[in-house]
Amino acid sequence: GGNVRLIGDTQQLAAVGAGGVLRDIDATHGALRLREIVRFTDPAEAAASVALRDGHHEAIGFYLDRGRLHVGDSATTIENVFTAWAADVDAGRDVVMLAATRDQVTELNARAQARADHRPGPTVALADGNHAHAGDVVITRRNDRALRLTASDFVKNGDRWDVAEAHQDGRLTLTHRPSRRRVTLPADYVAAWVDLGYAATINTAQGITADTAHTLLTGAESRQQ
Repeated sequence: GGNVRLIGDTQQLAAVGAGGVLRDIDATHGALRLREIVRFTDPAEAAASVALRDGHHEAIGFYLDRGRLHVGDSATTIENVFTAWAADVDAGRDVVMLAATRDQVTELNARAQARADHRPGPTVALADGNHAHAGDVVITRRNDRALRLTASDFVKNGDRWDVAEAHQDGRLTLTHRPSRRRVTLPADYVAAWVDLGYAATINTAQGITADTAHTLLTGAESRQQ
């Protein structure tokens, strides 16, 4: 007797596998459109987000006029992203760096980890080839309903965590950044599905909630990215 309502956006990042189910349902059966933007307090910000989504070039002007976009060569832009991230961390914000390629993410994560305030203790090997210490930020990359935070919440792809303790046997005890709830991940999950979380690819970051983000673009990104 229940109703199921599917809510989505045809201009979000596409699924890794087969996608387009909402577009197909819309074409076959029709759909309602949600038109009022409630995510922004500034109406101009909301209008710019819609213009960008629809591919209108004038949206870029909005972000340029507000000092959001900075142009430079690859070395300069990586430095600028990292410097802006460090300033936000020092100001007490929850901030993430985003990049288009895994190589850029690896470089940004390495620089951020070198700056982090680590506590003494063992390190644990991660899926991305890095090692996590107590005090690091990591991101989980796979949903696992067996790893519970509460009766209704579990470890999910894209969740970001603070490492509370790294165990000798490869387990990690983590604190969920938004909720501050704790979970201990088994060593096999850590080795296969946990990366450093200071920086992430744009696709990995879909669904992340943070105070601010600093994104490195190359010009090869899709409009959805």
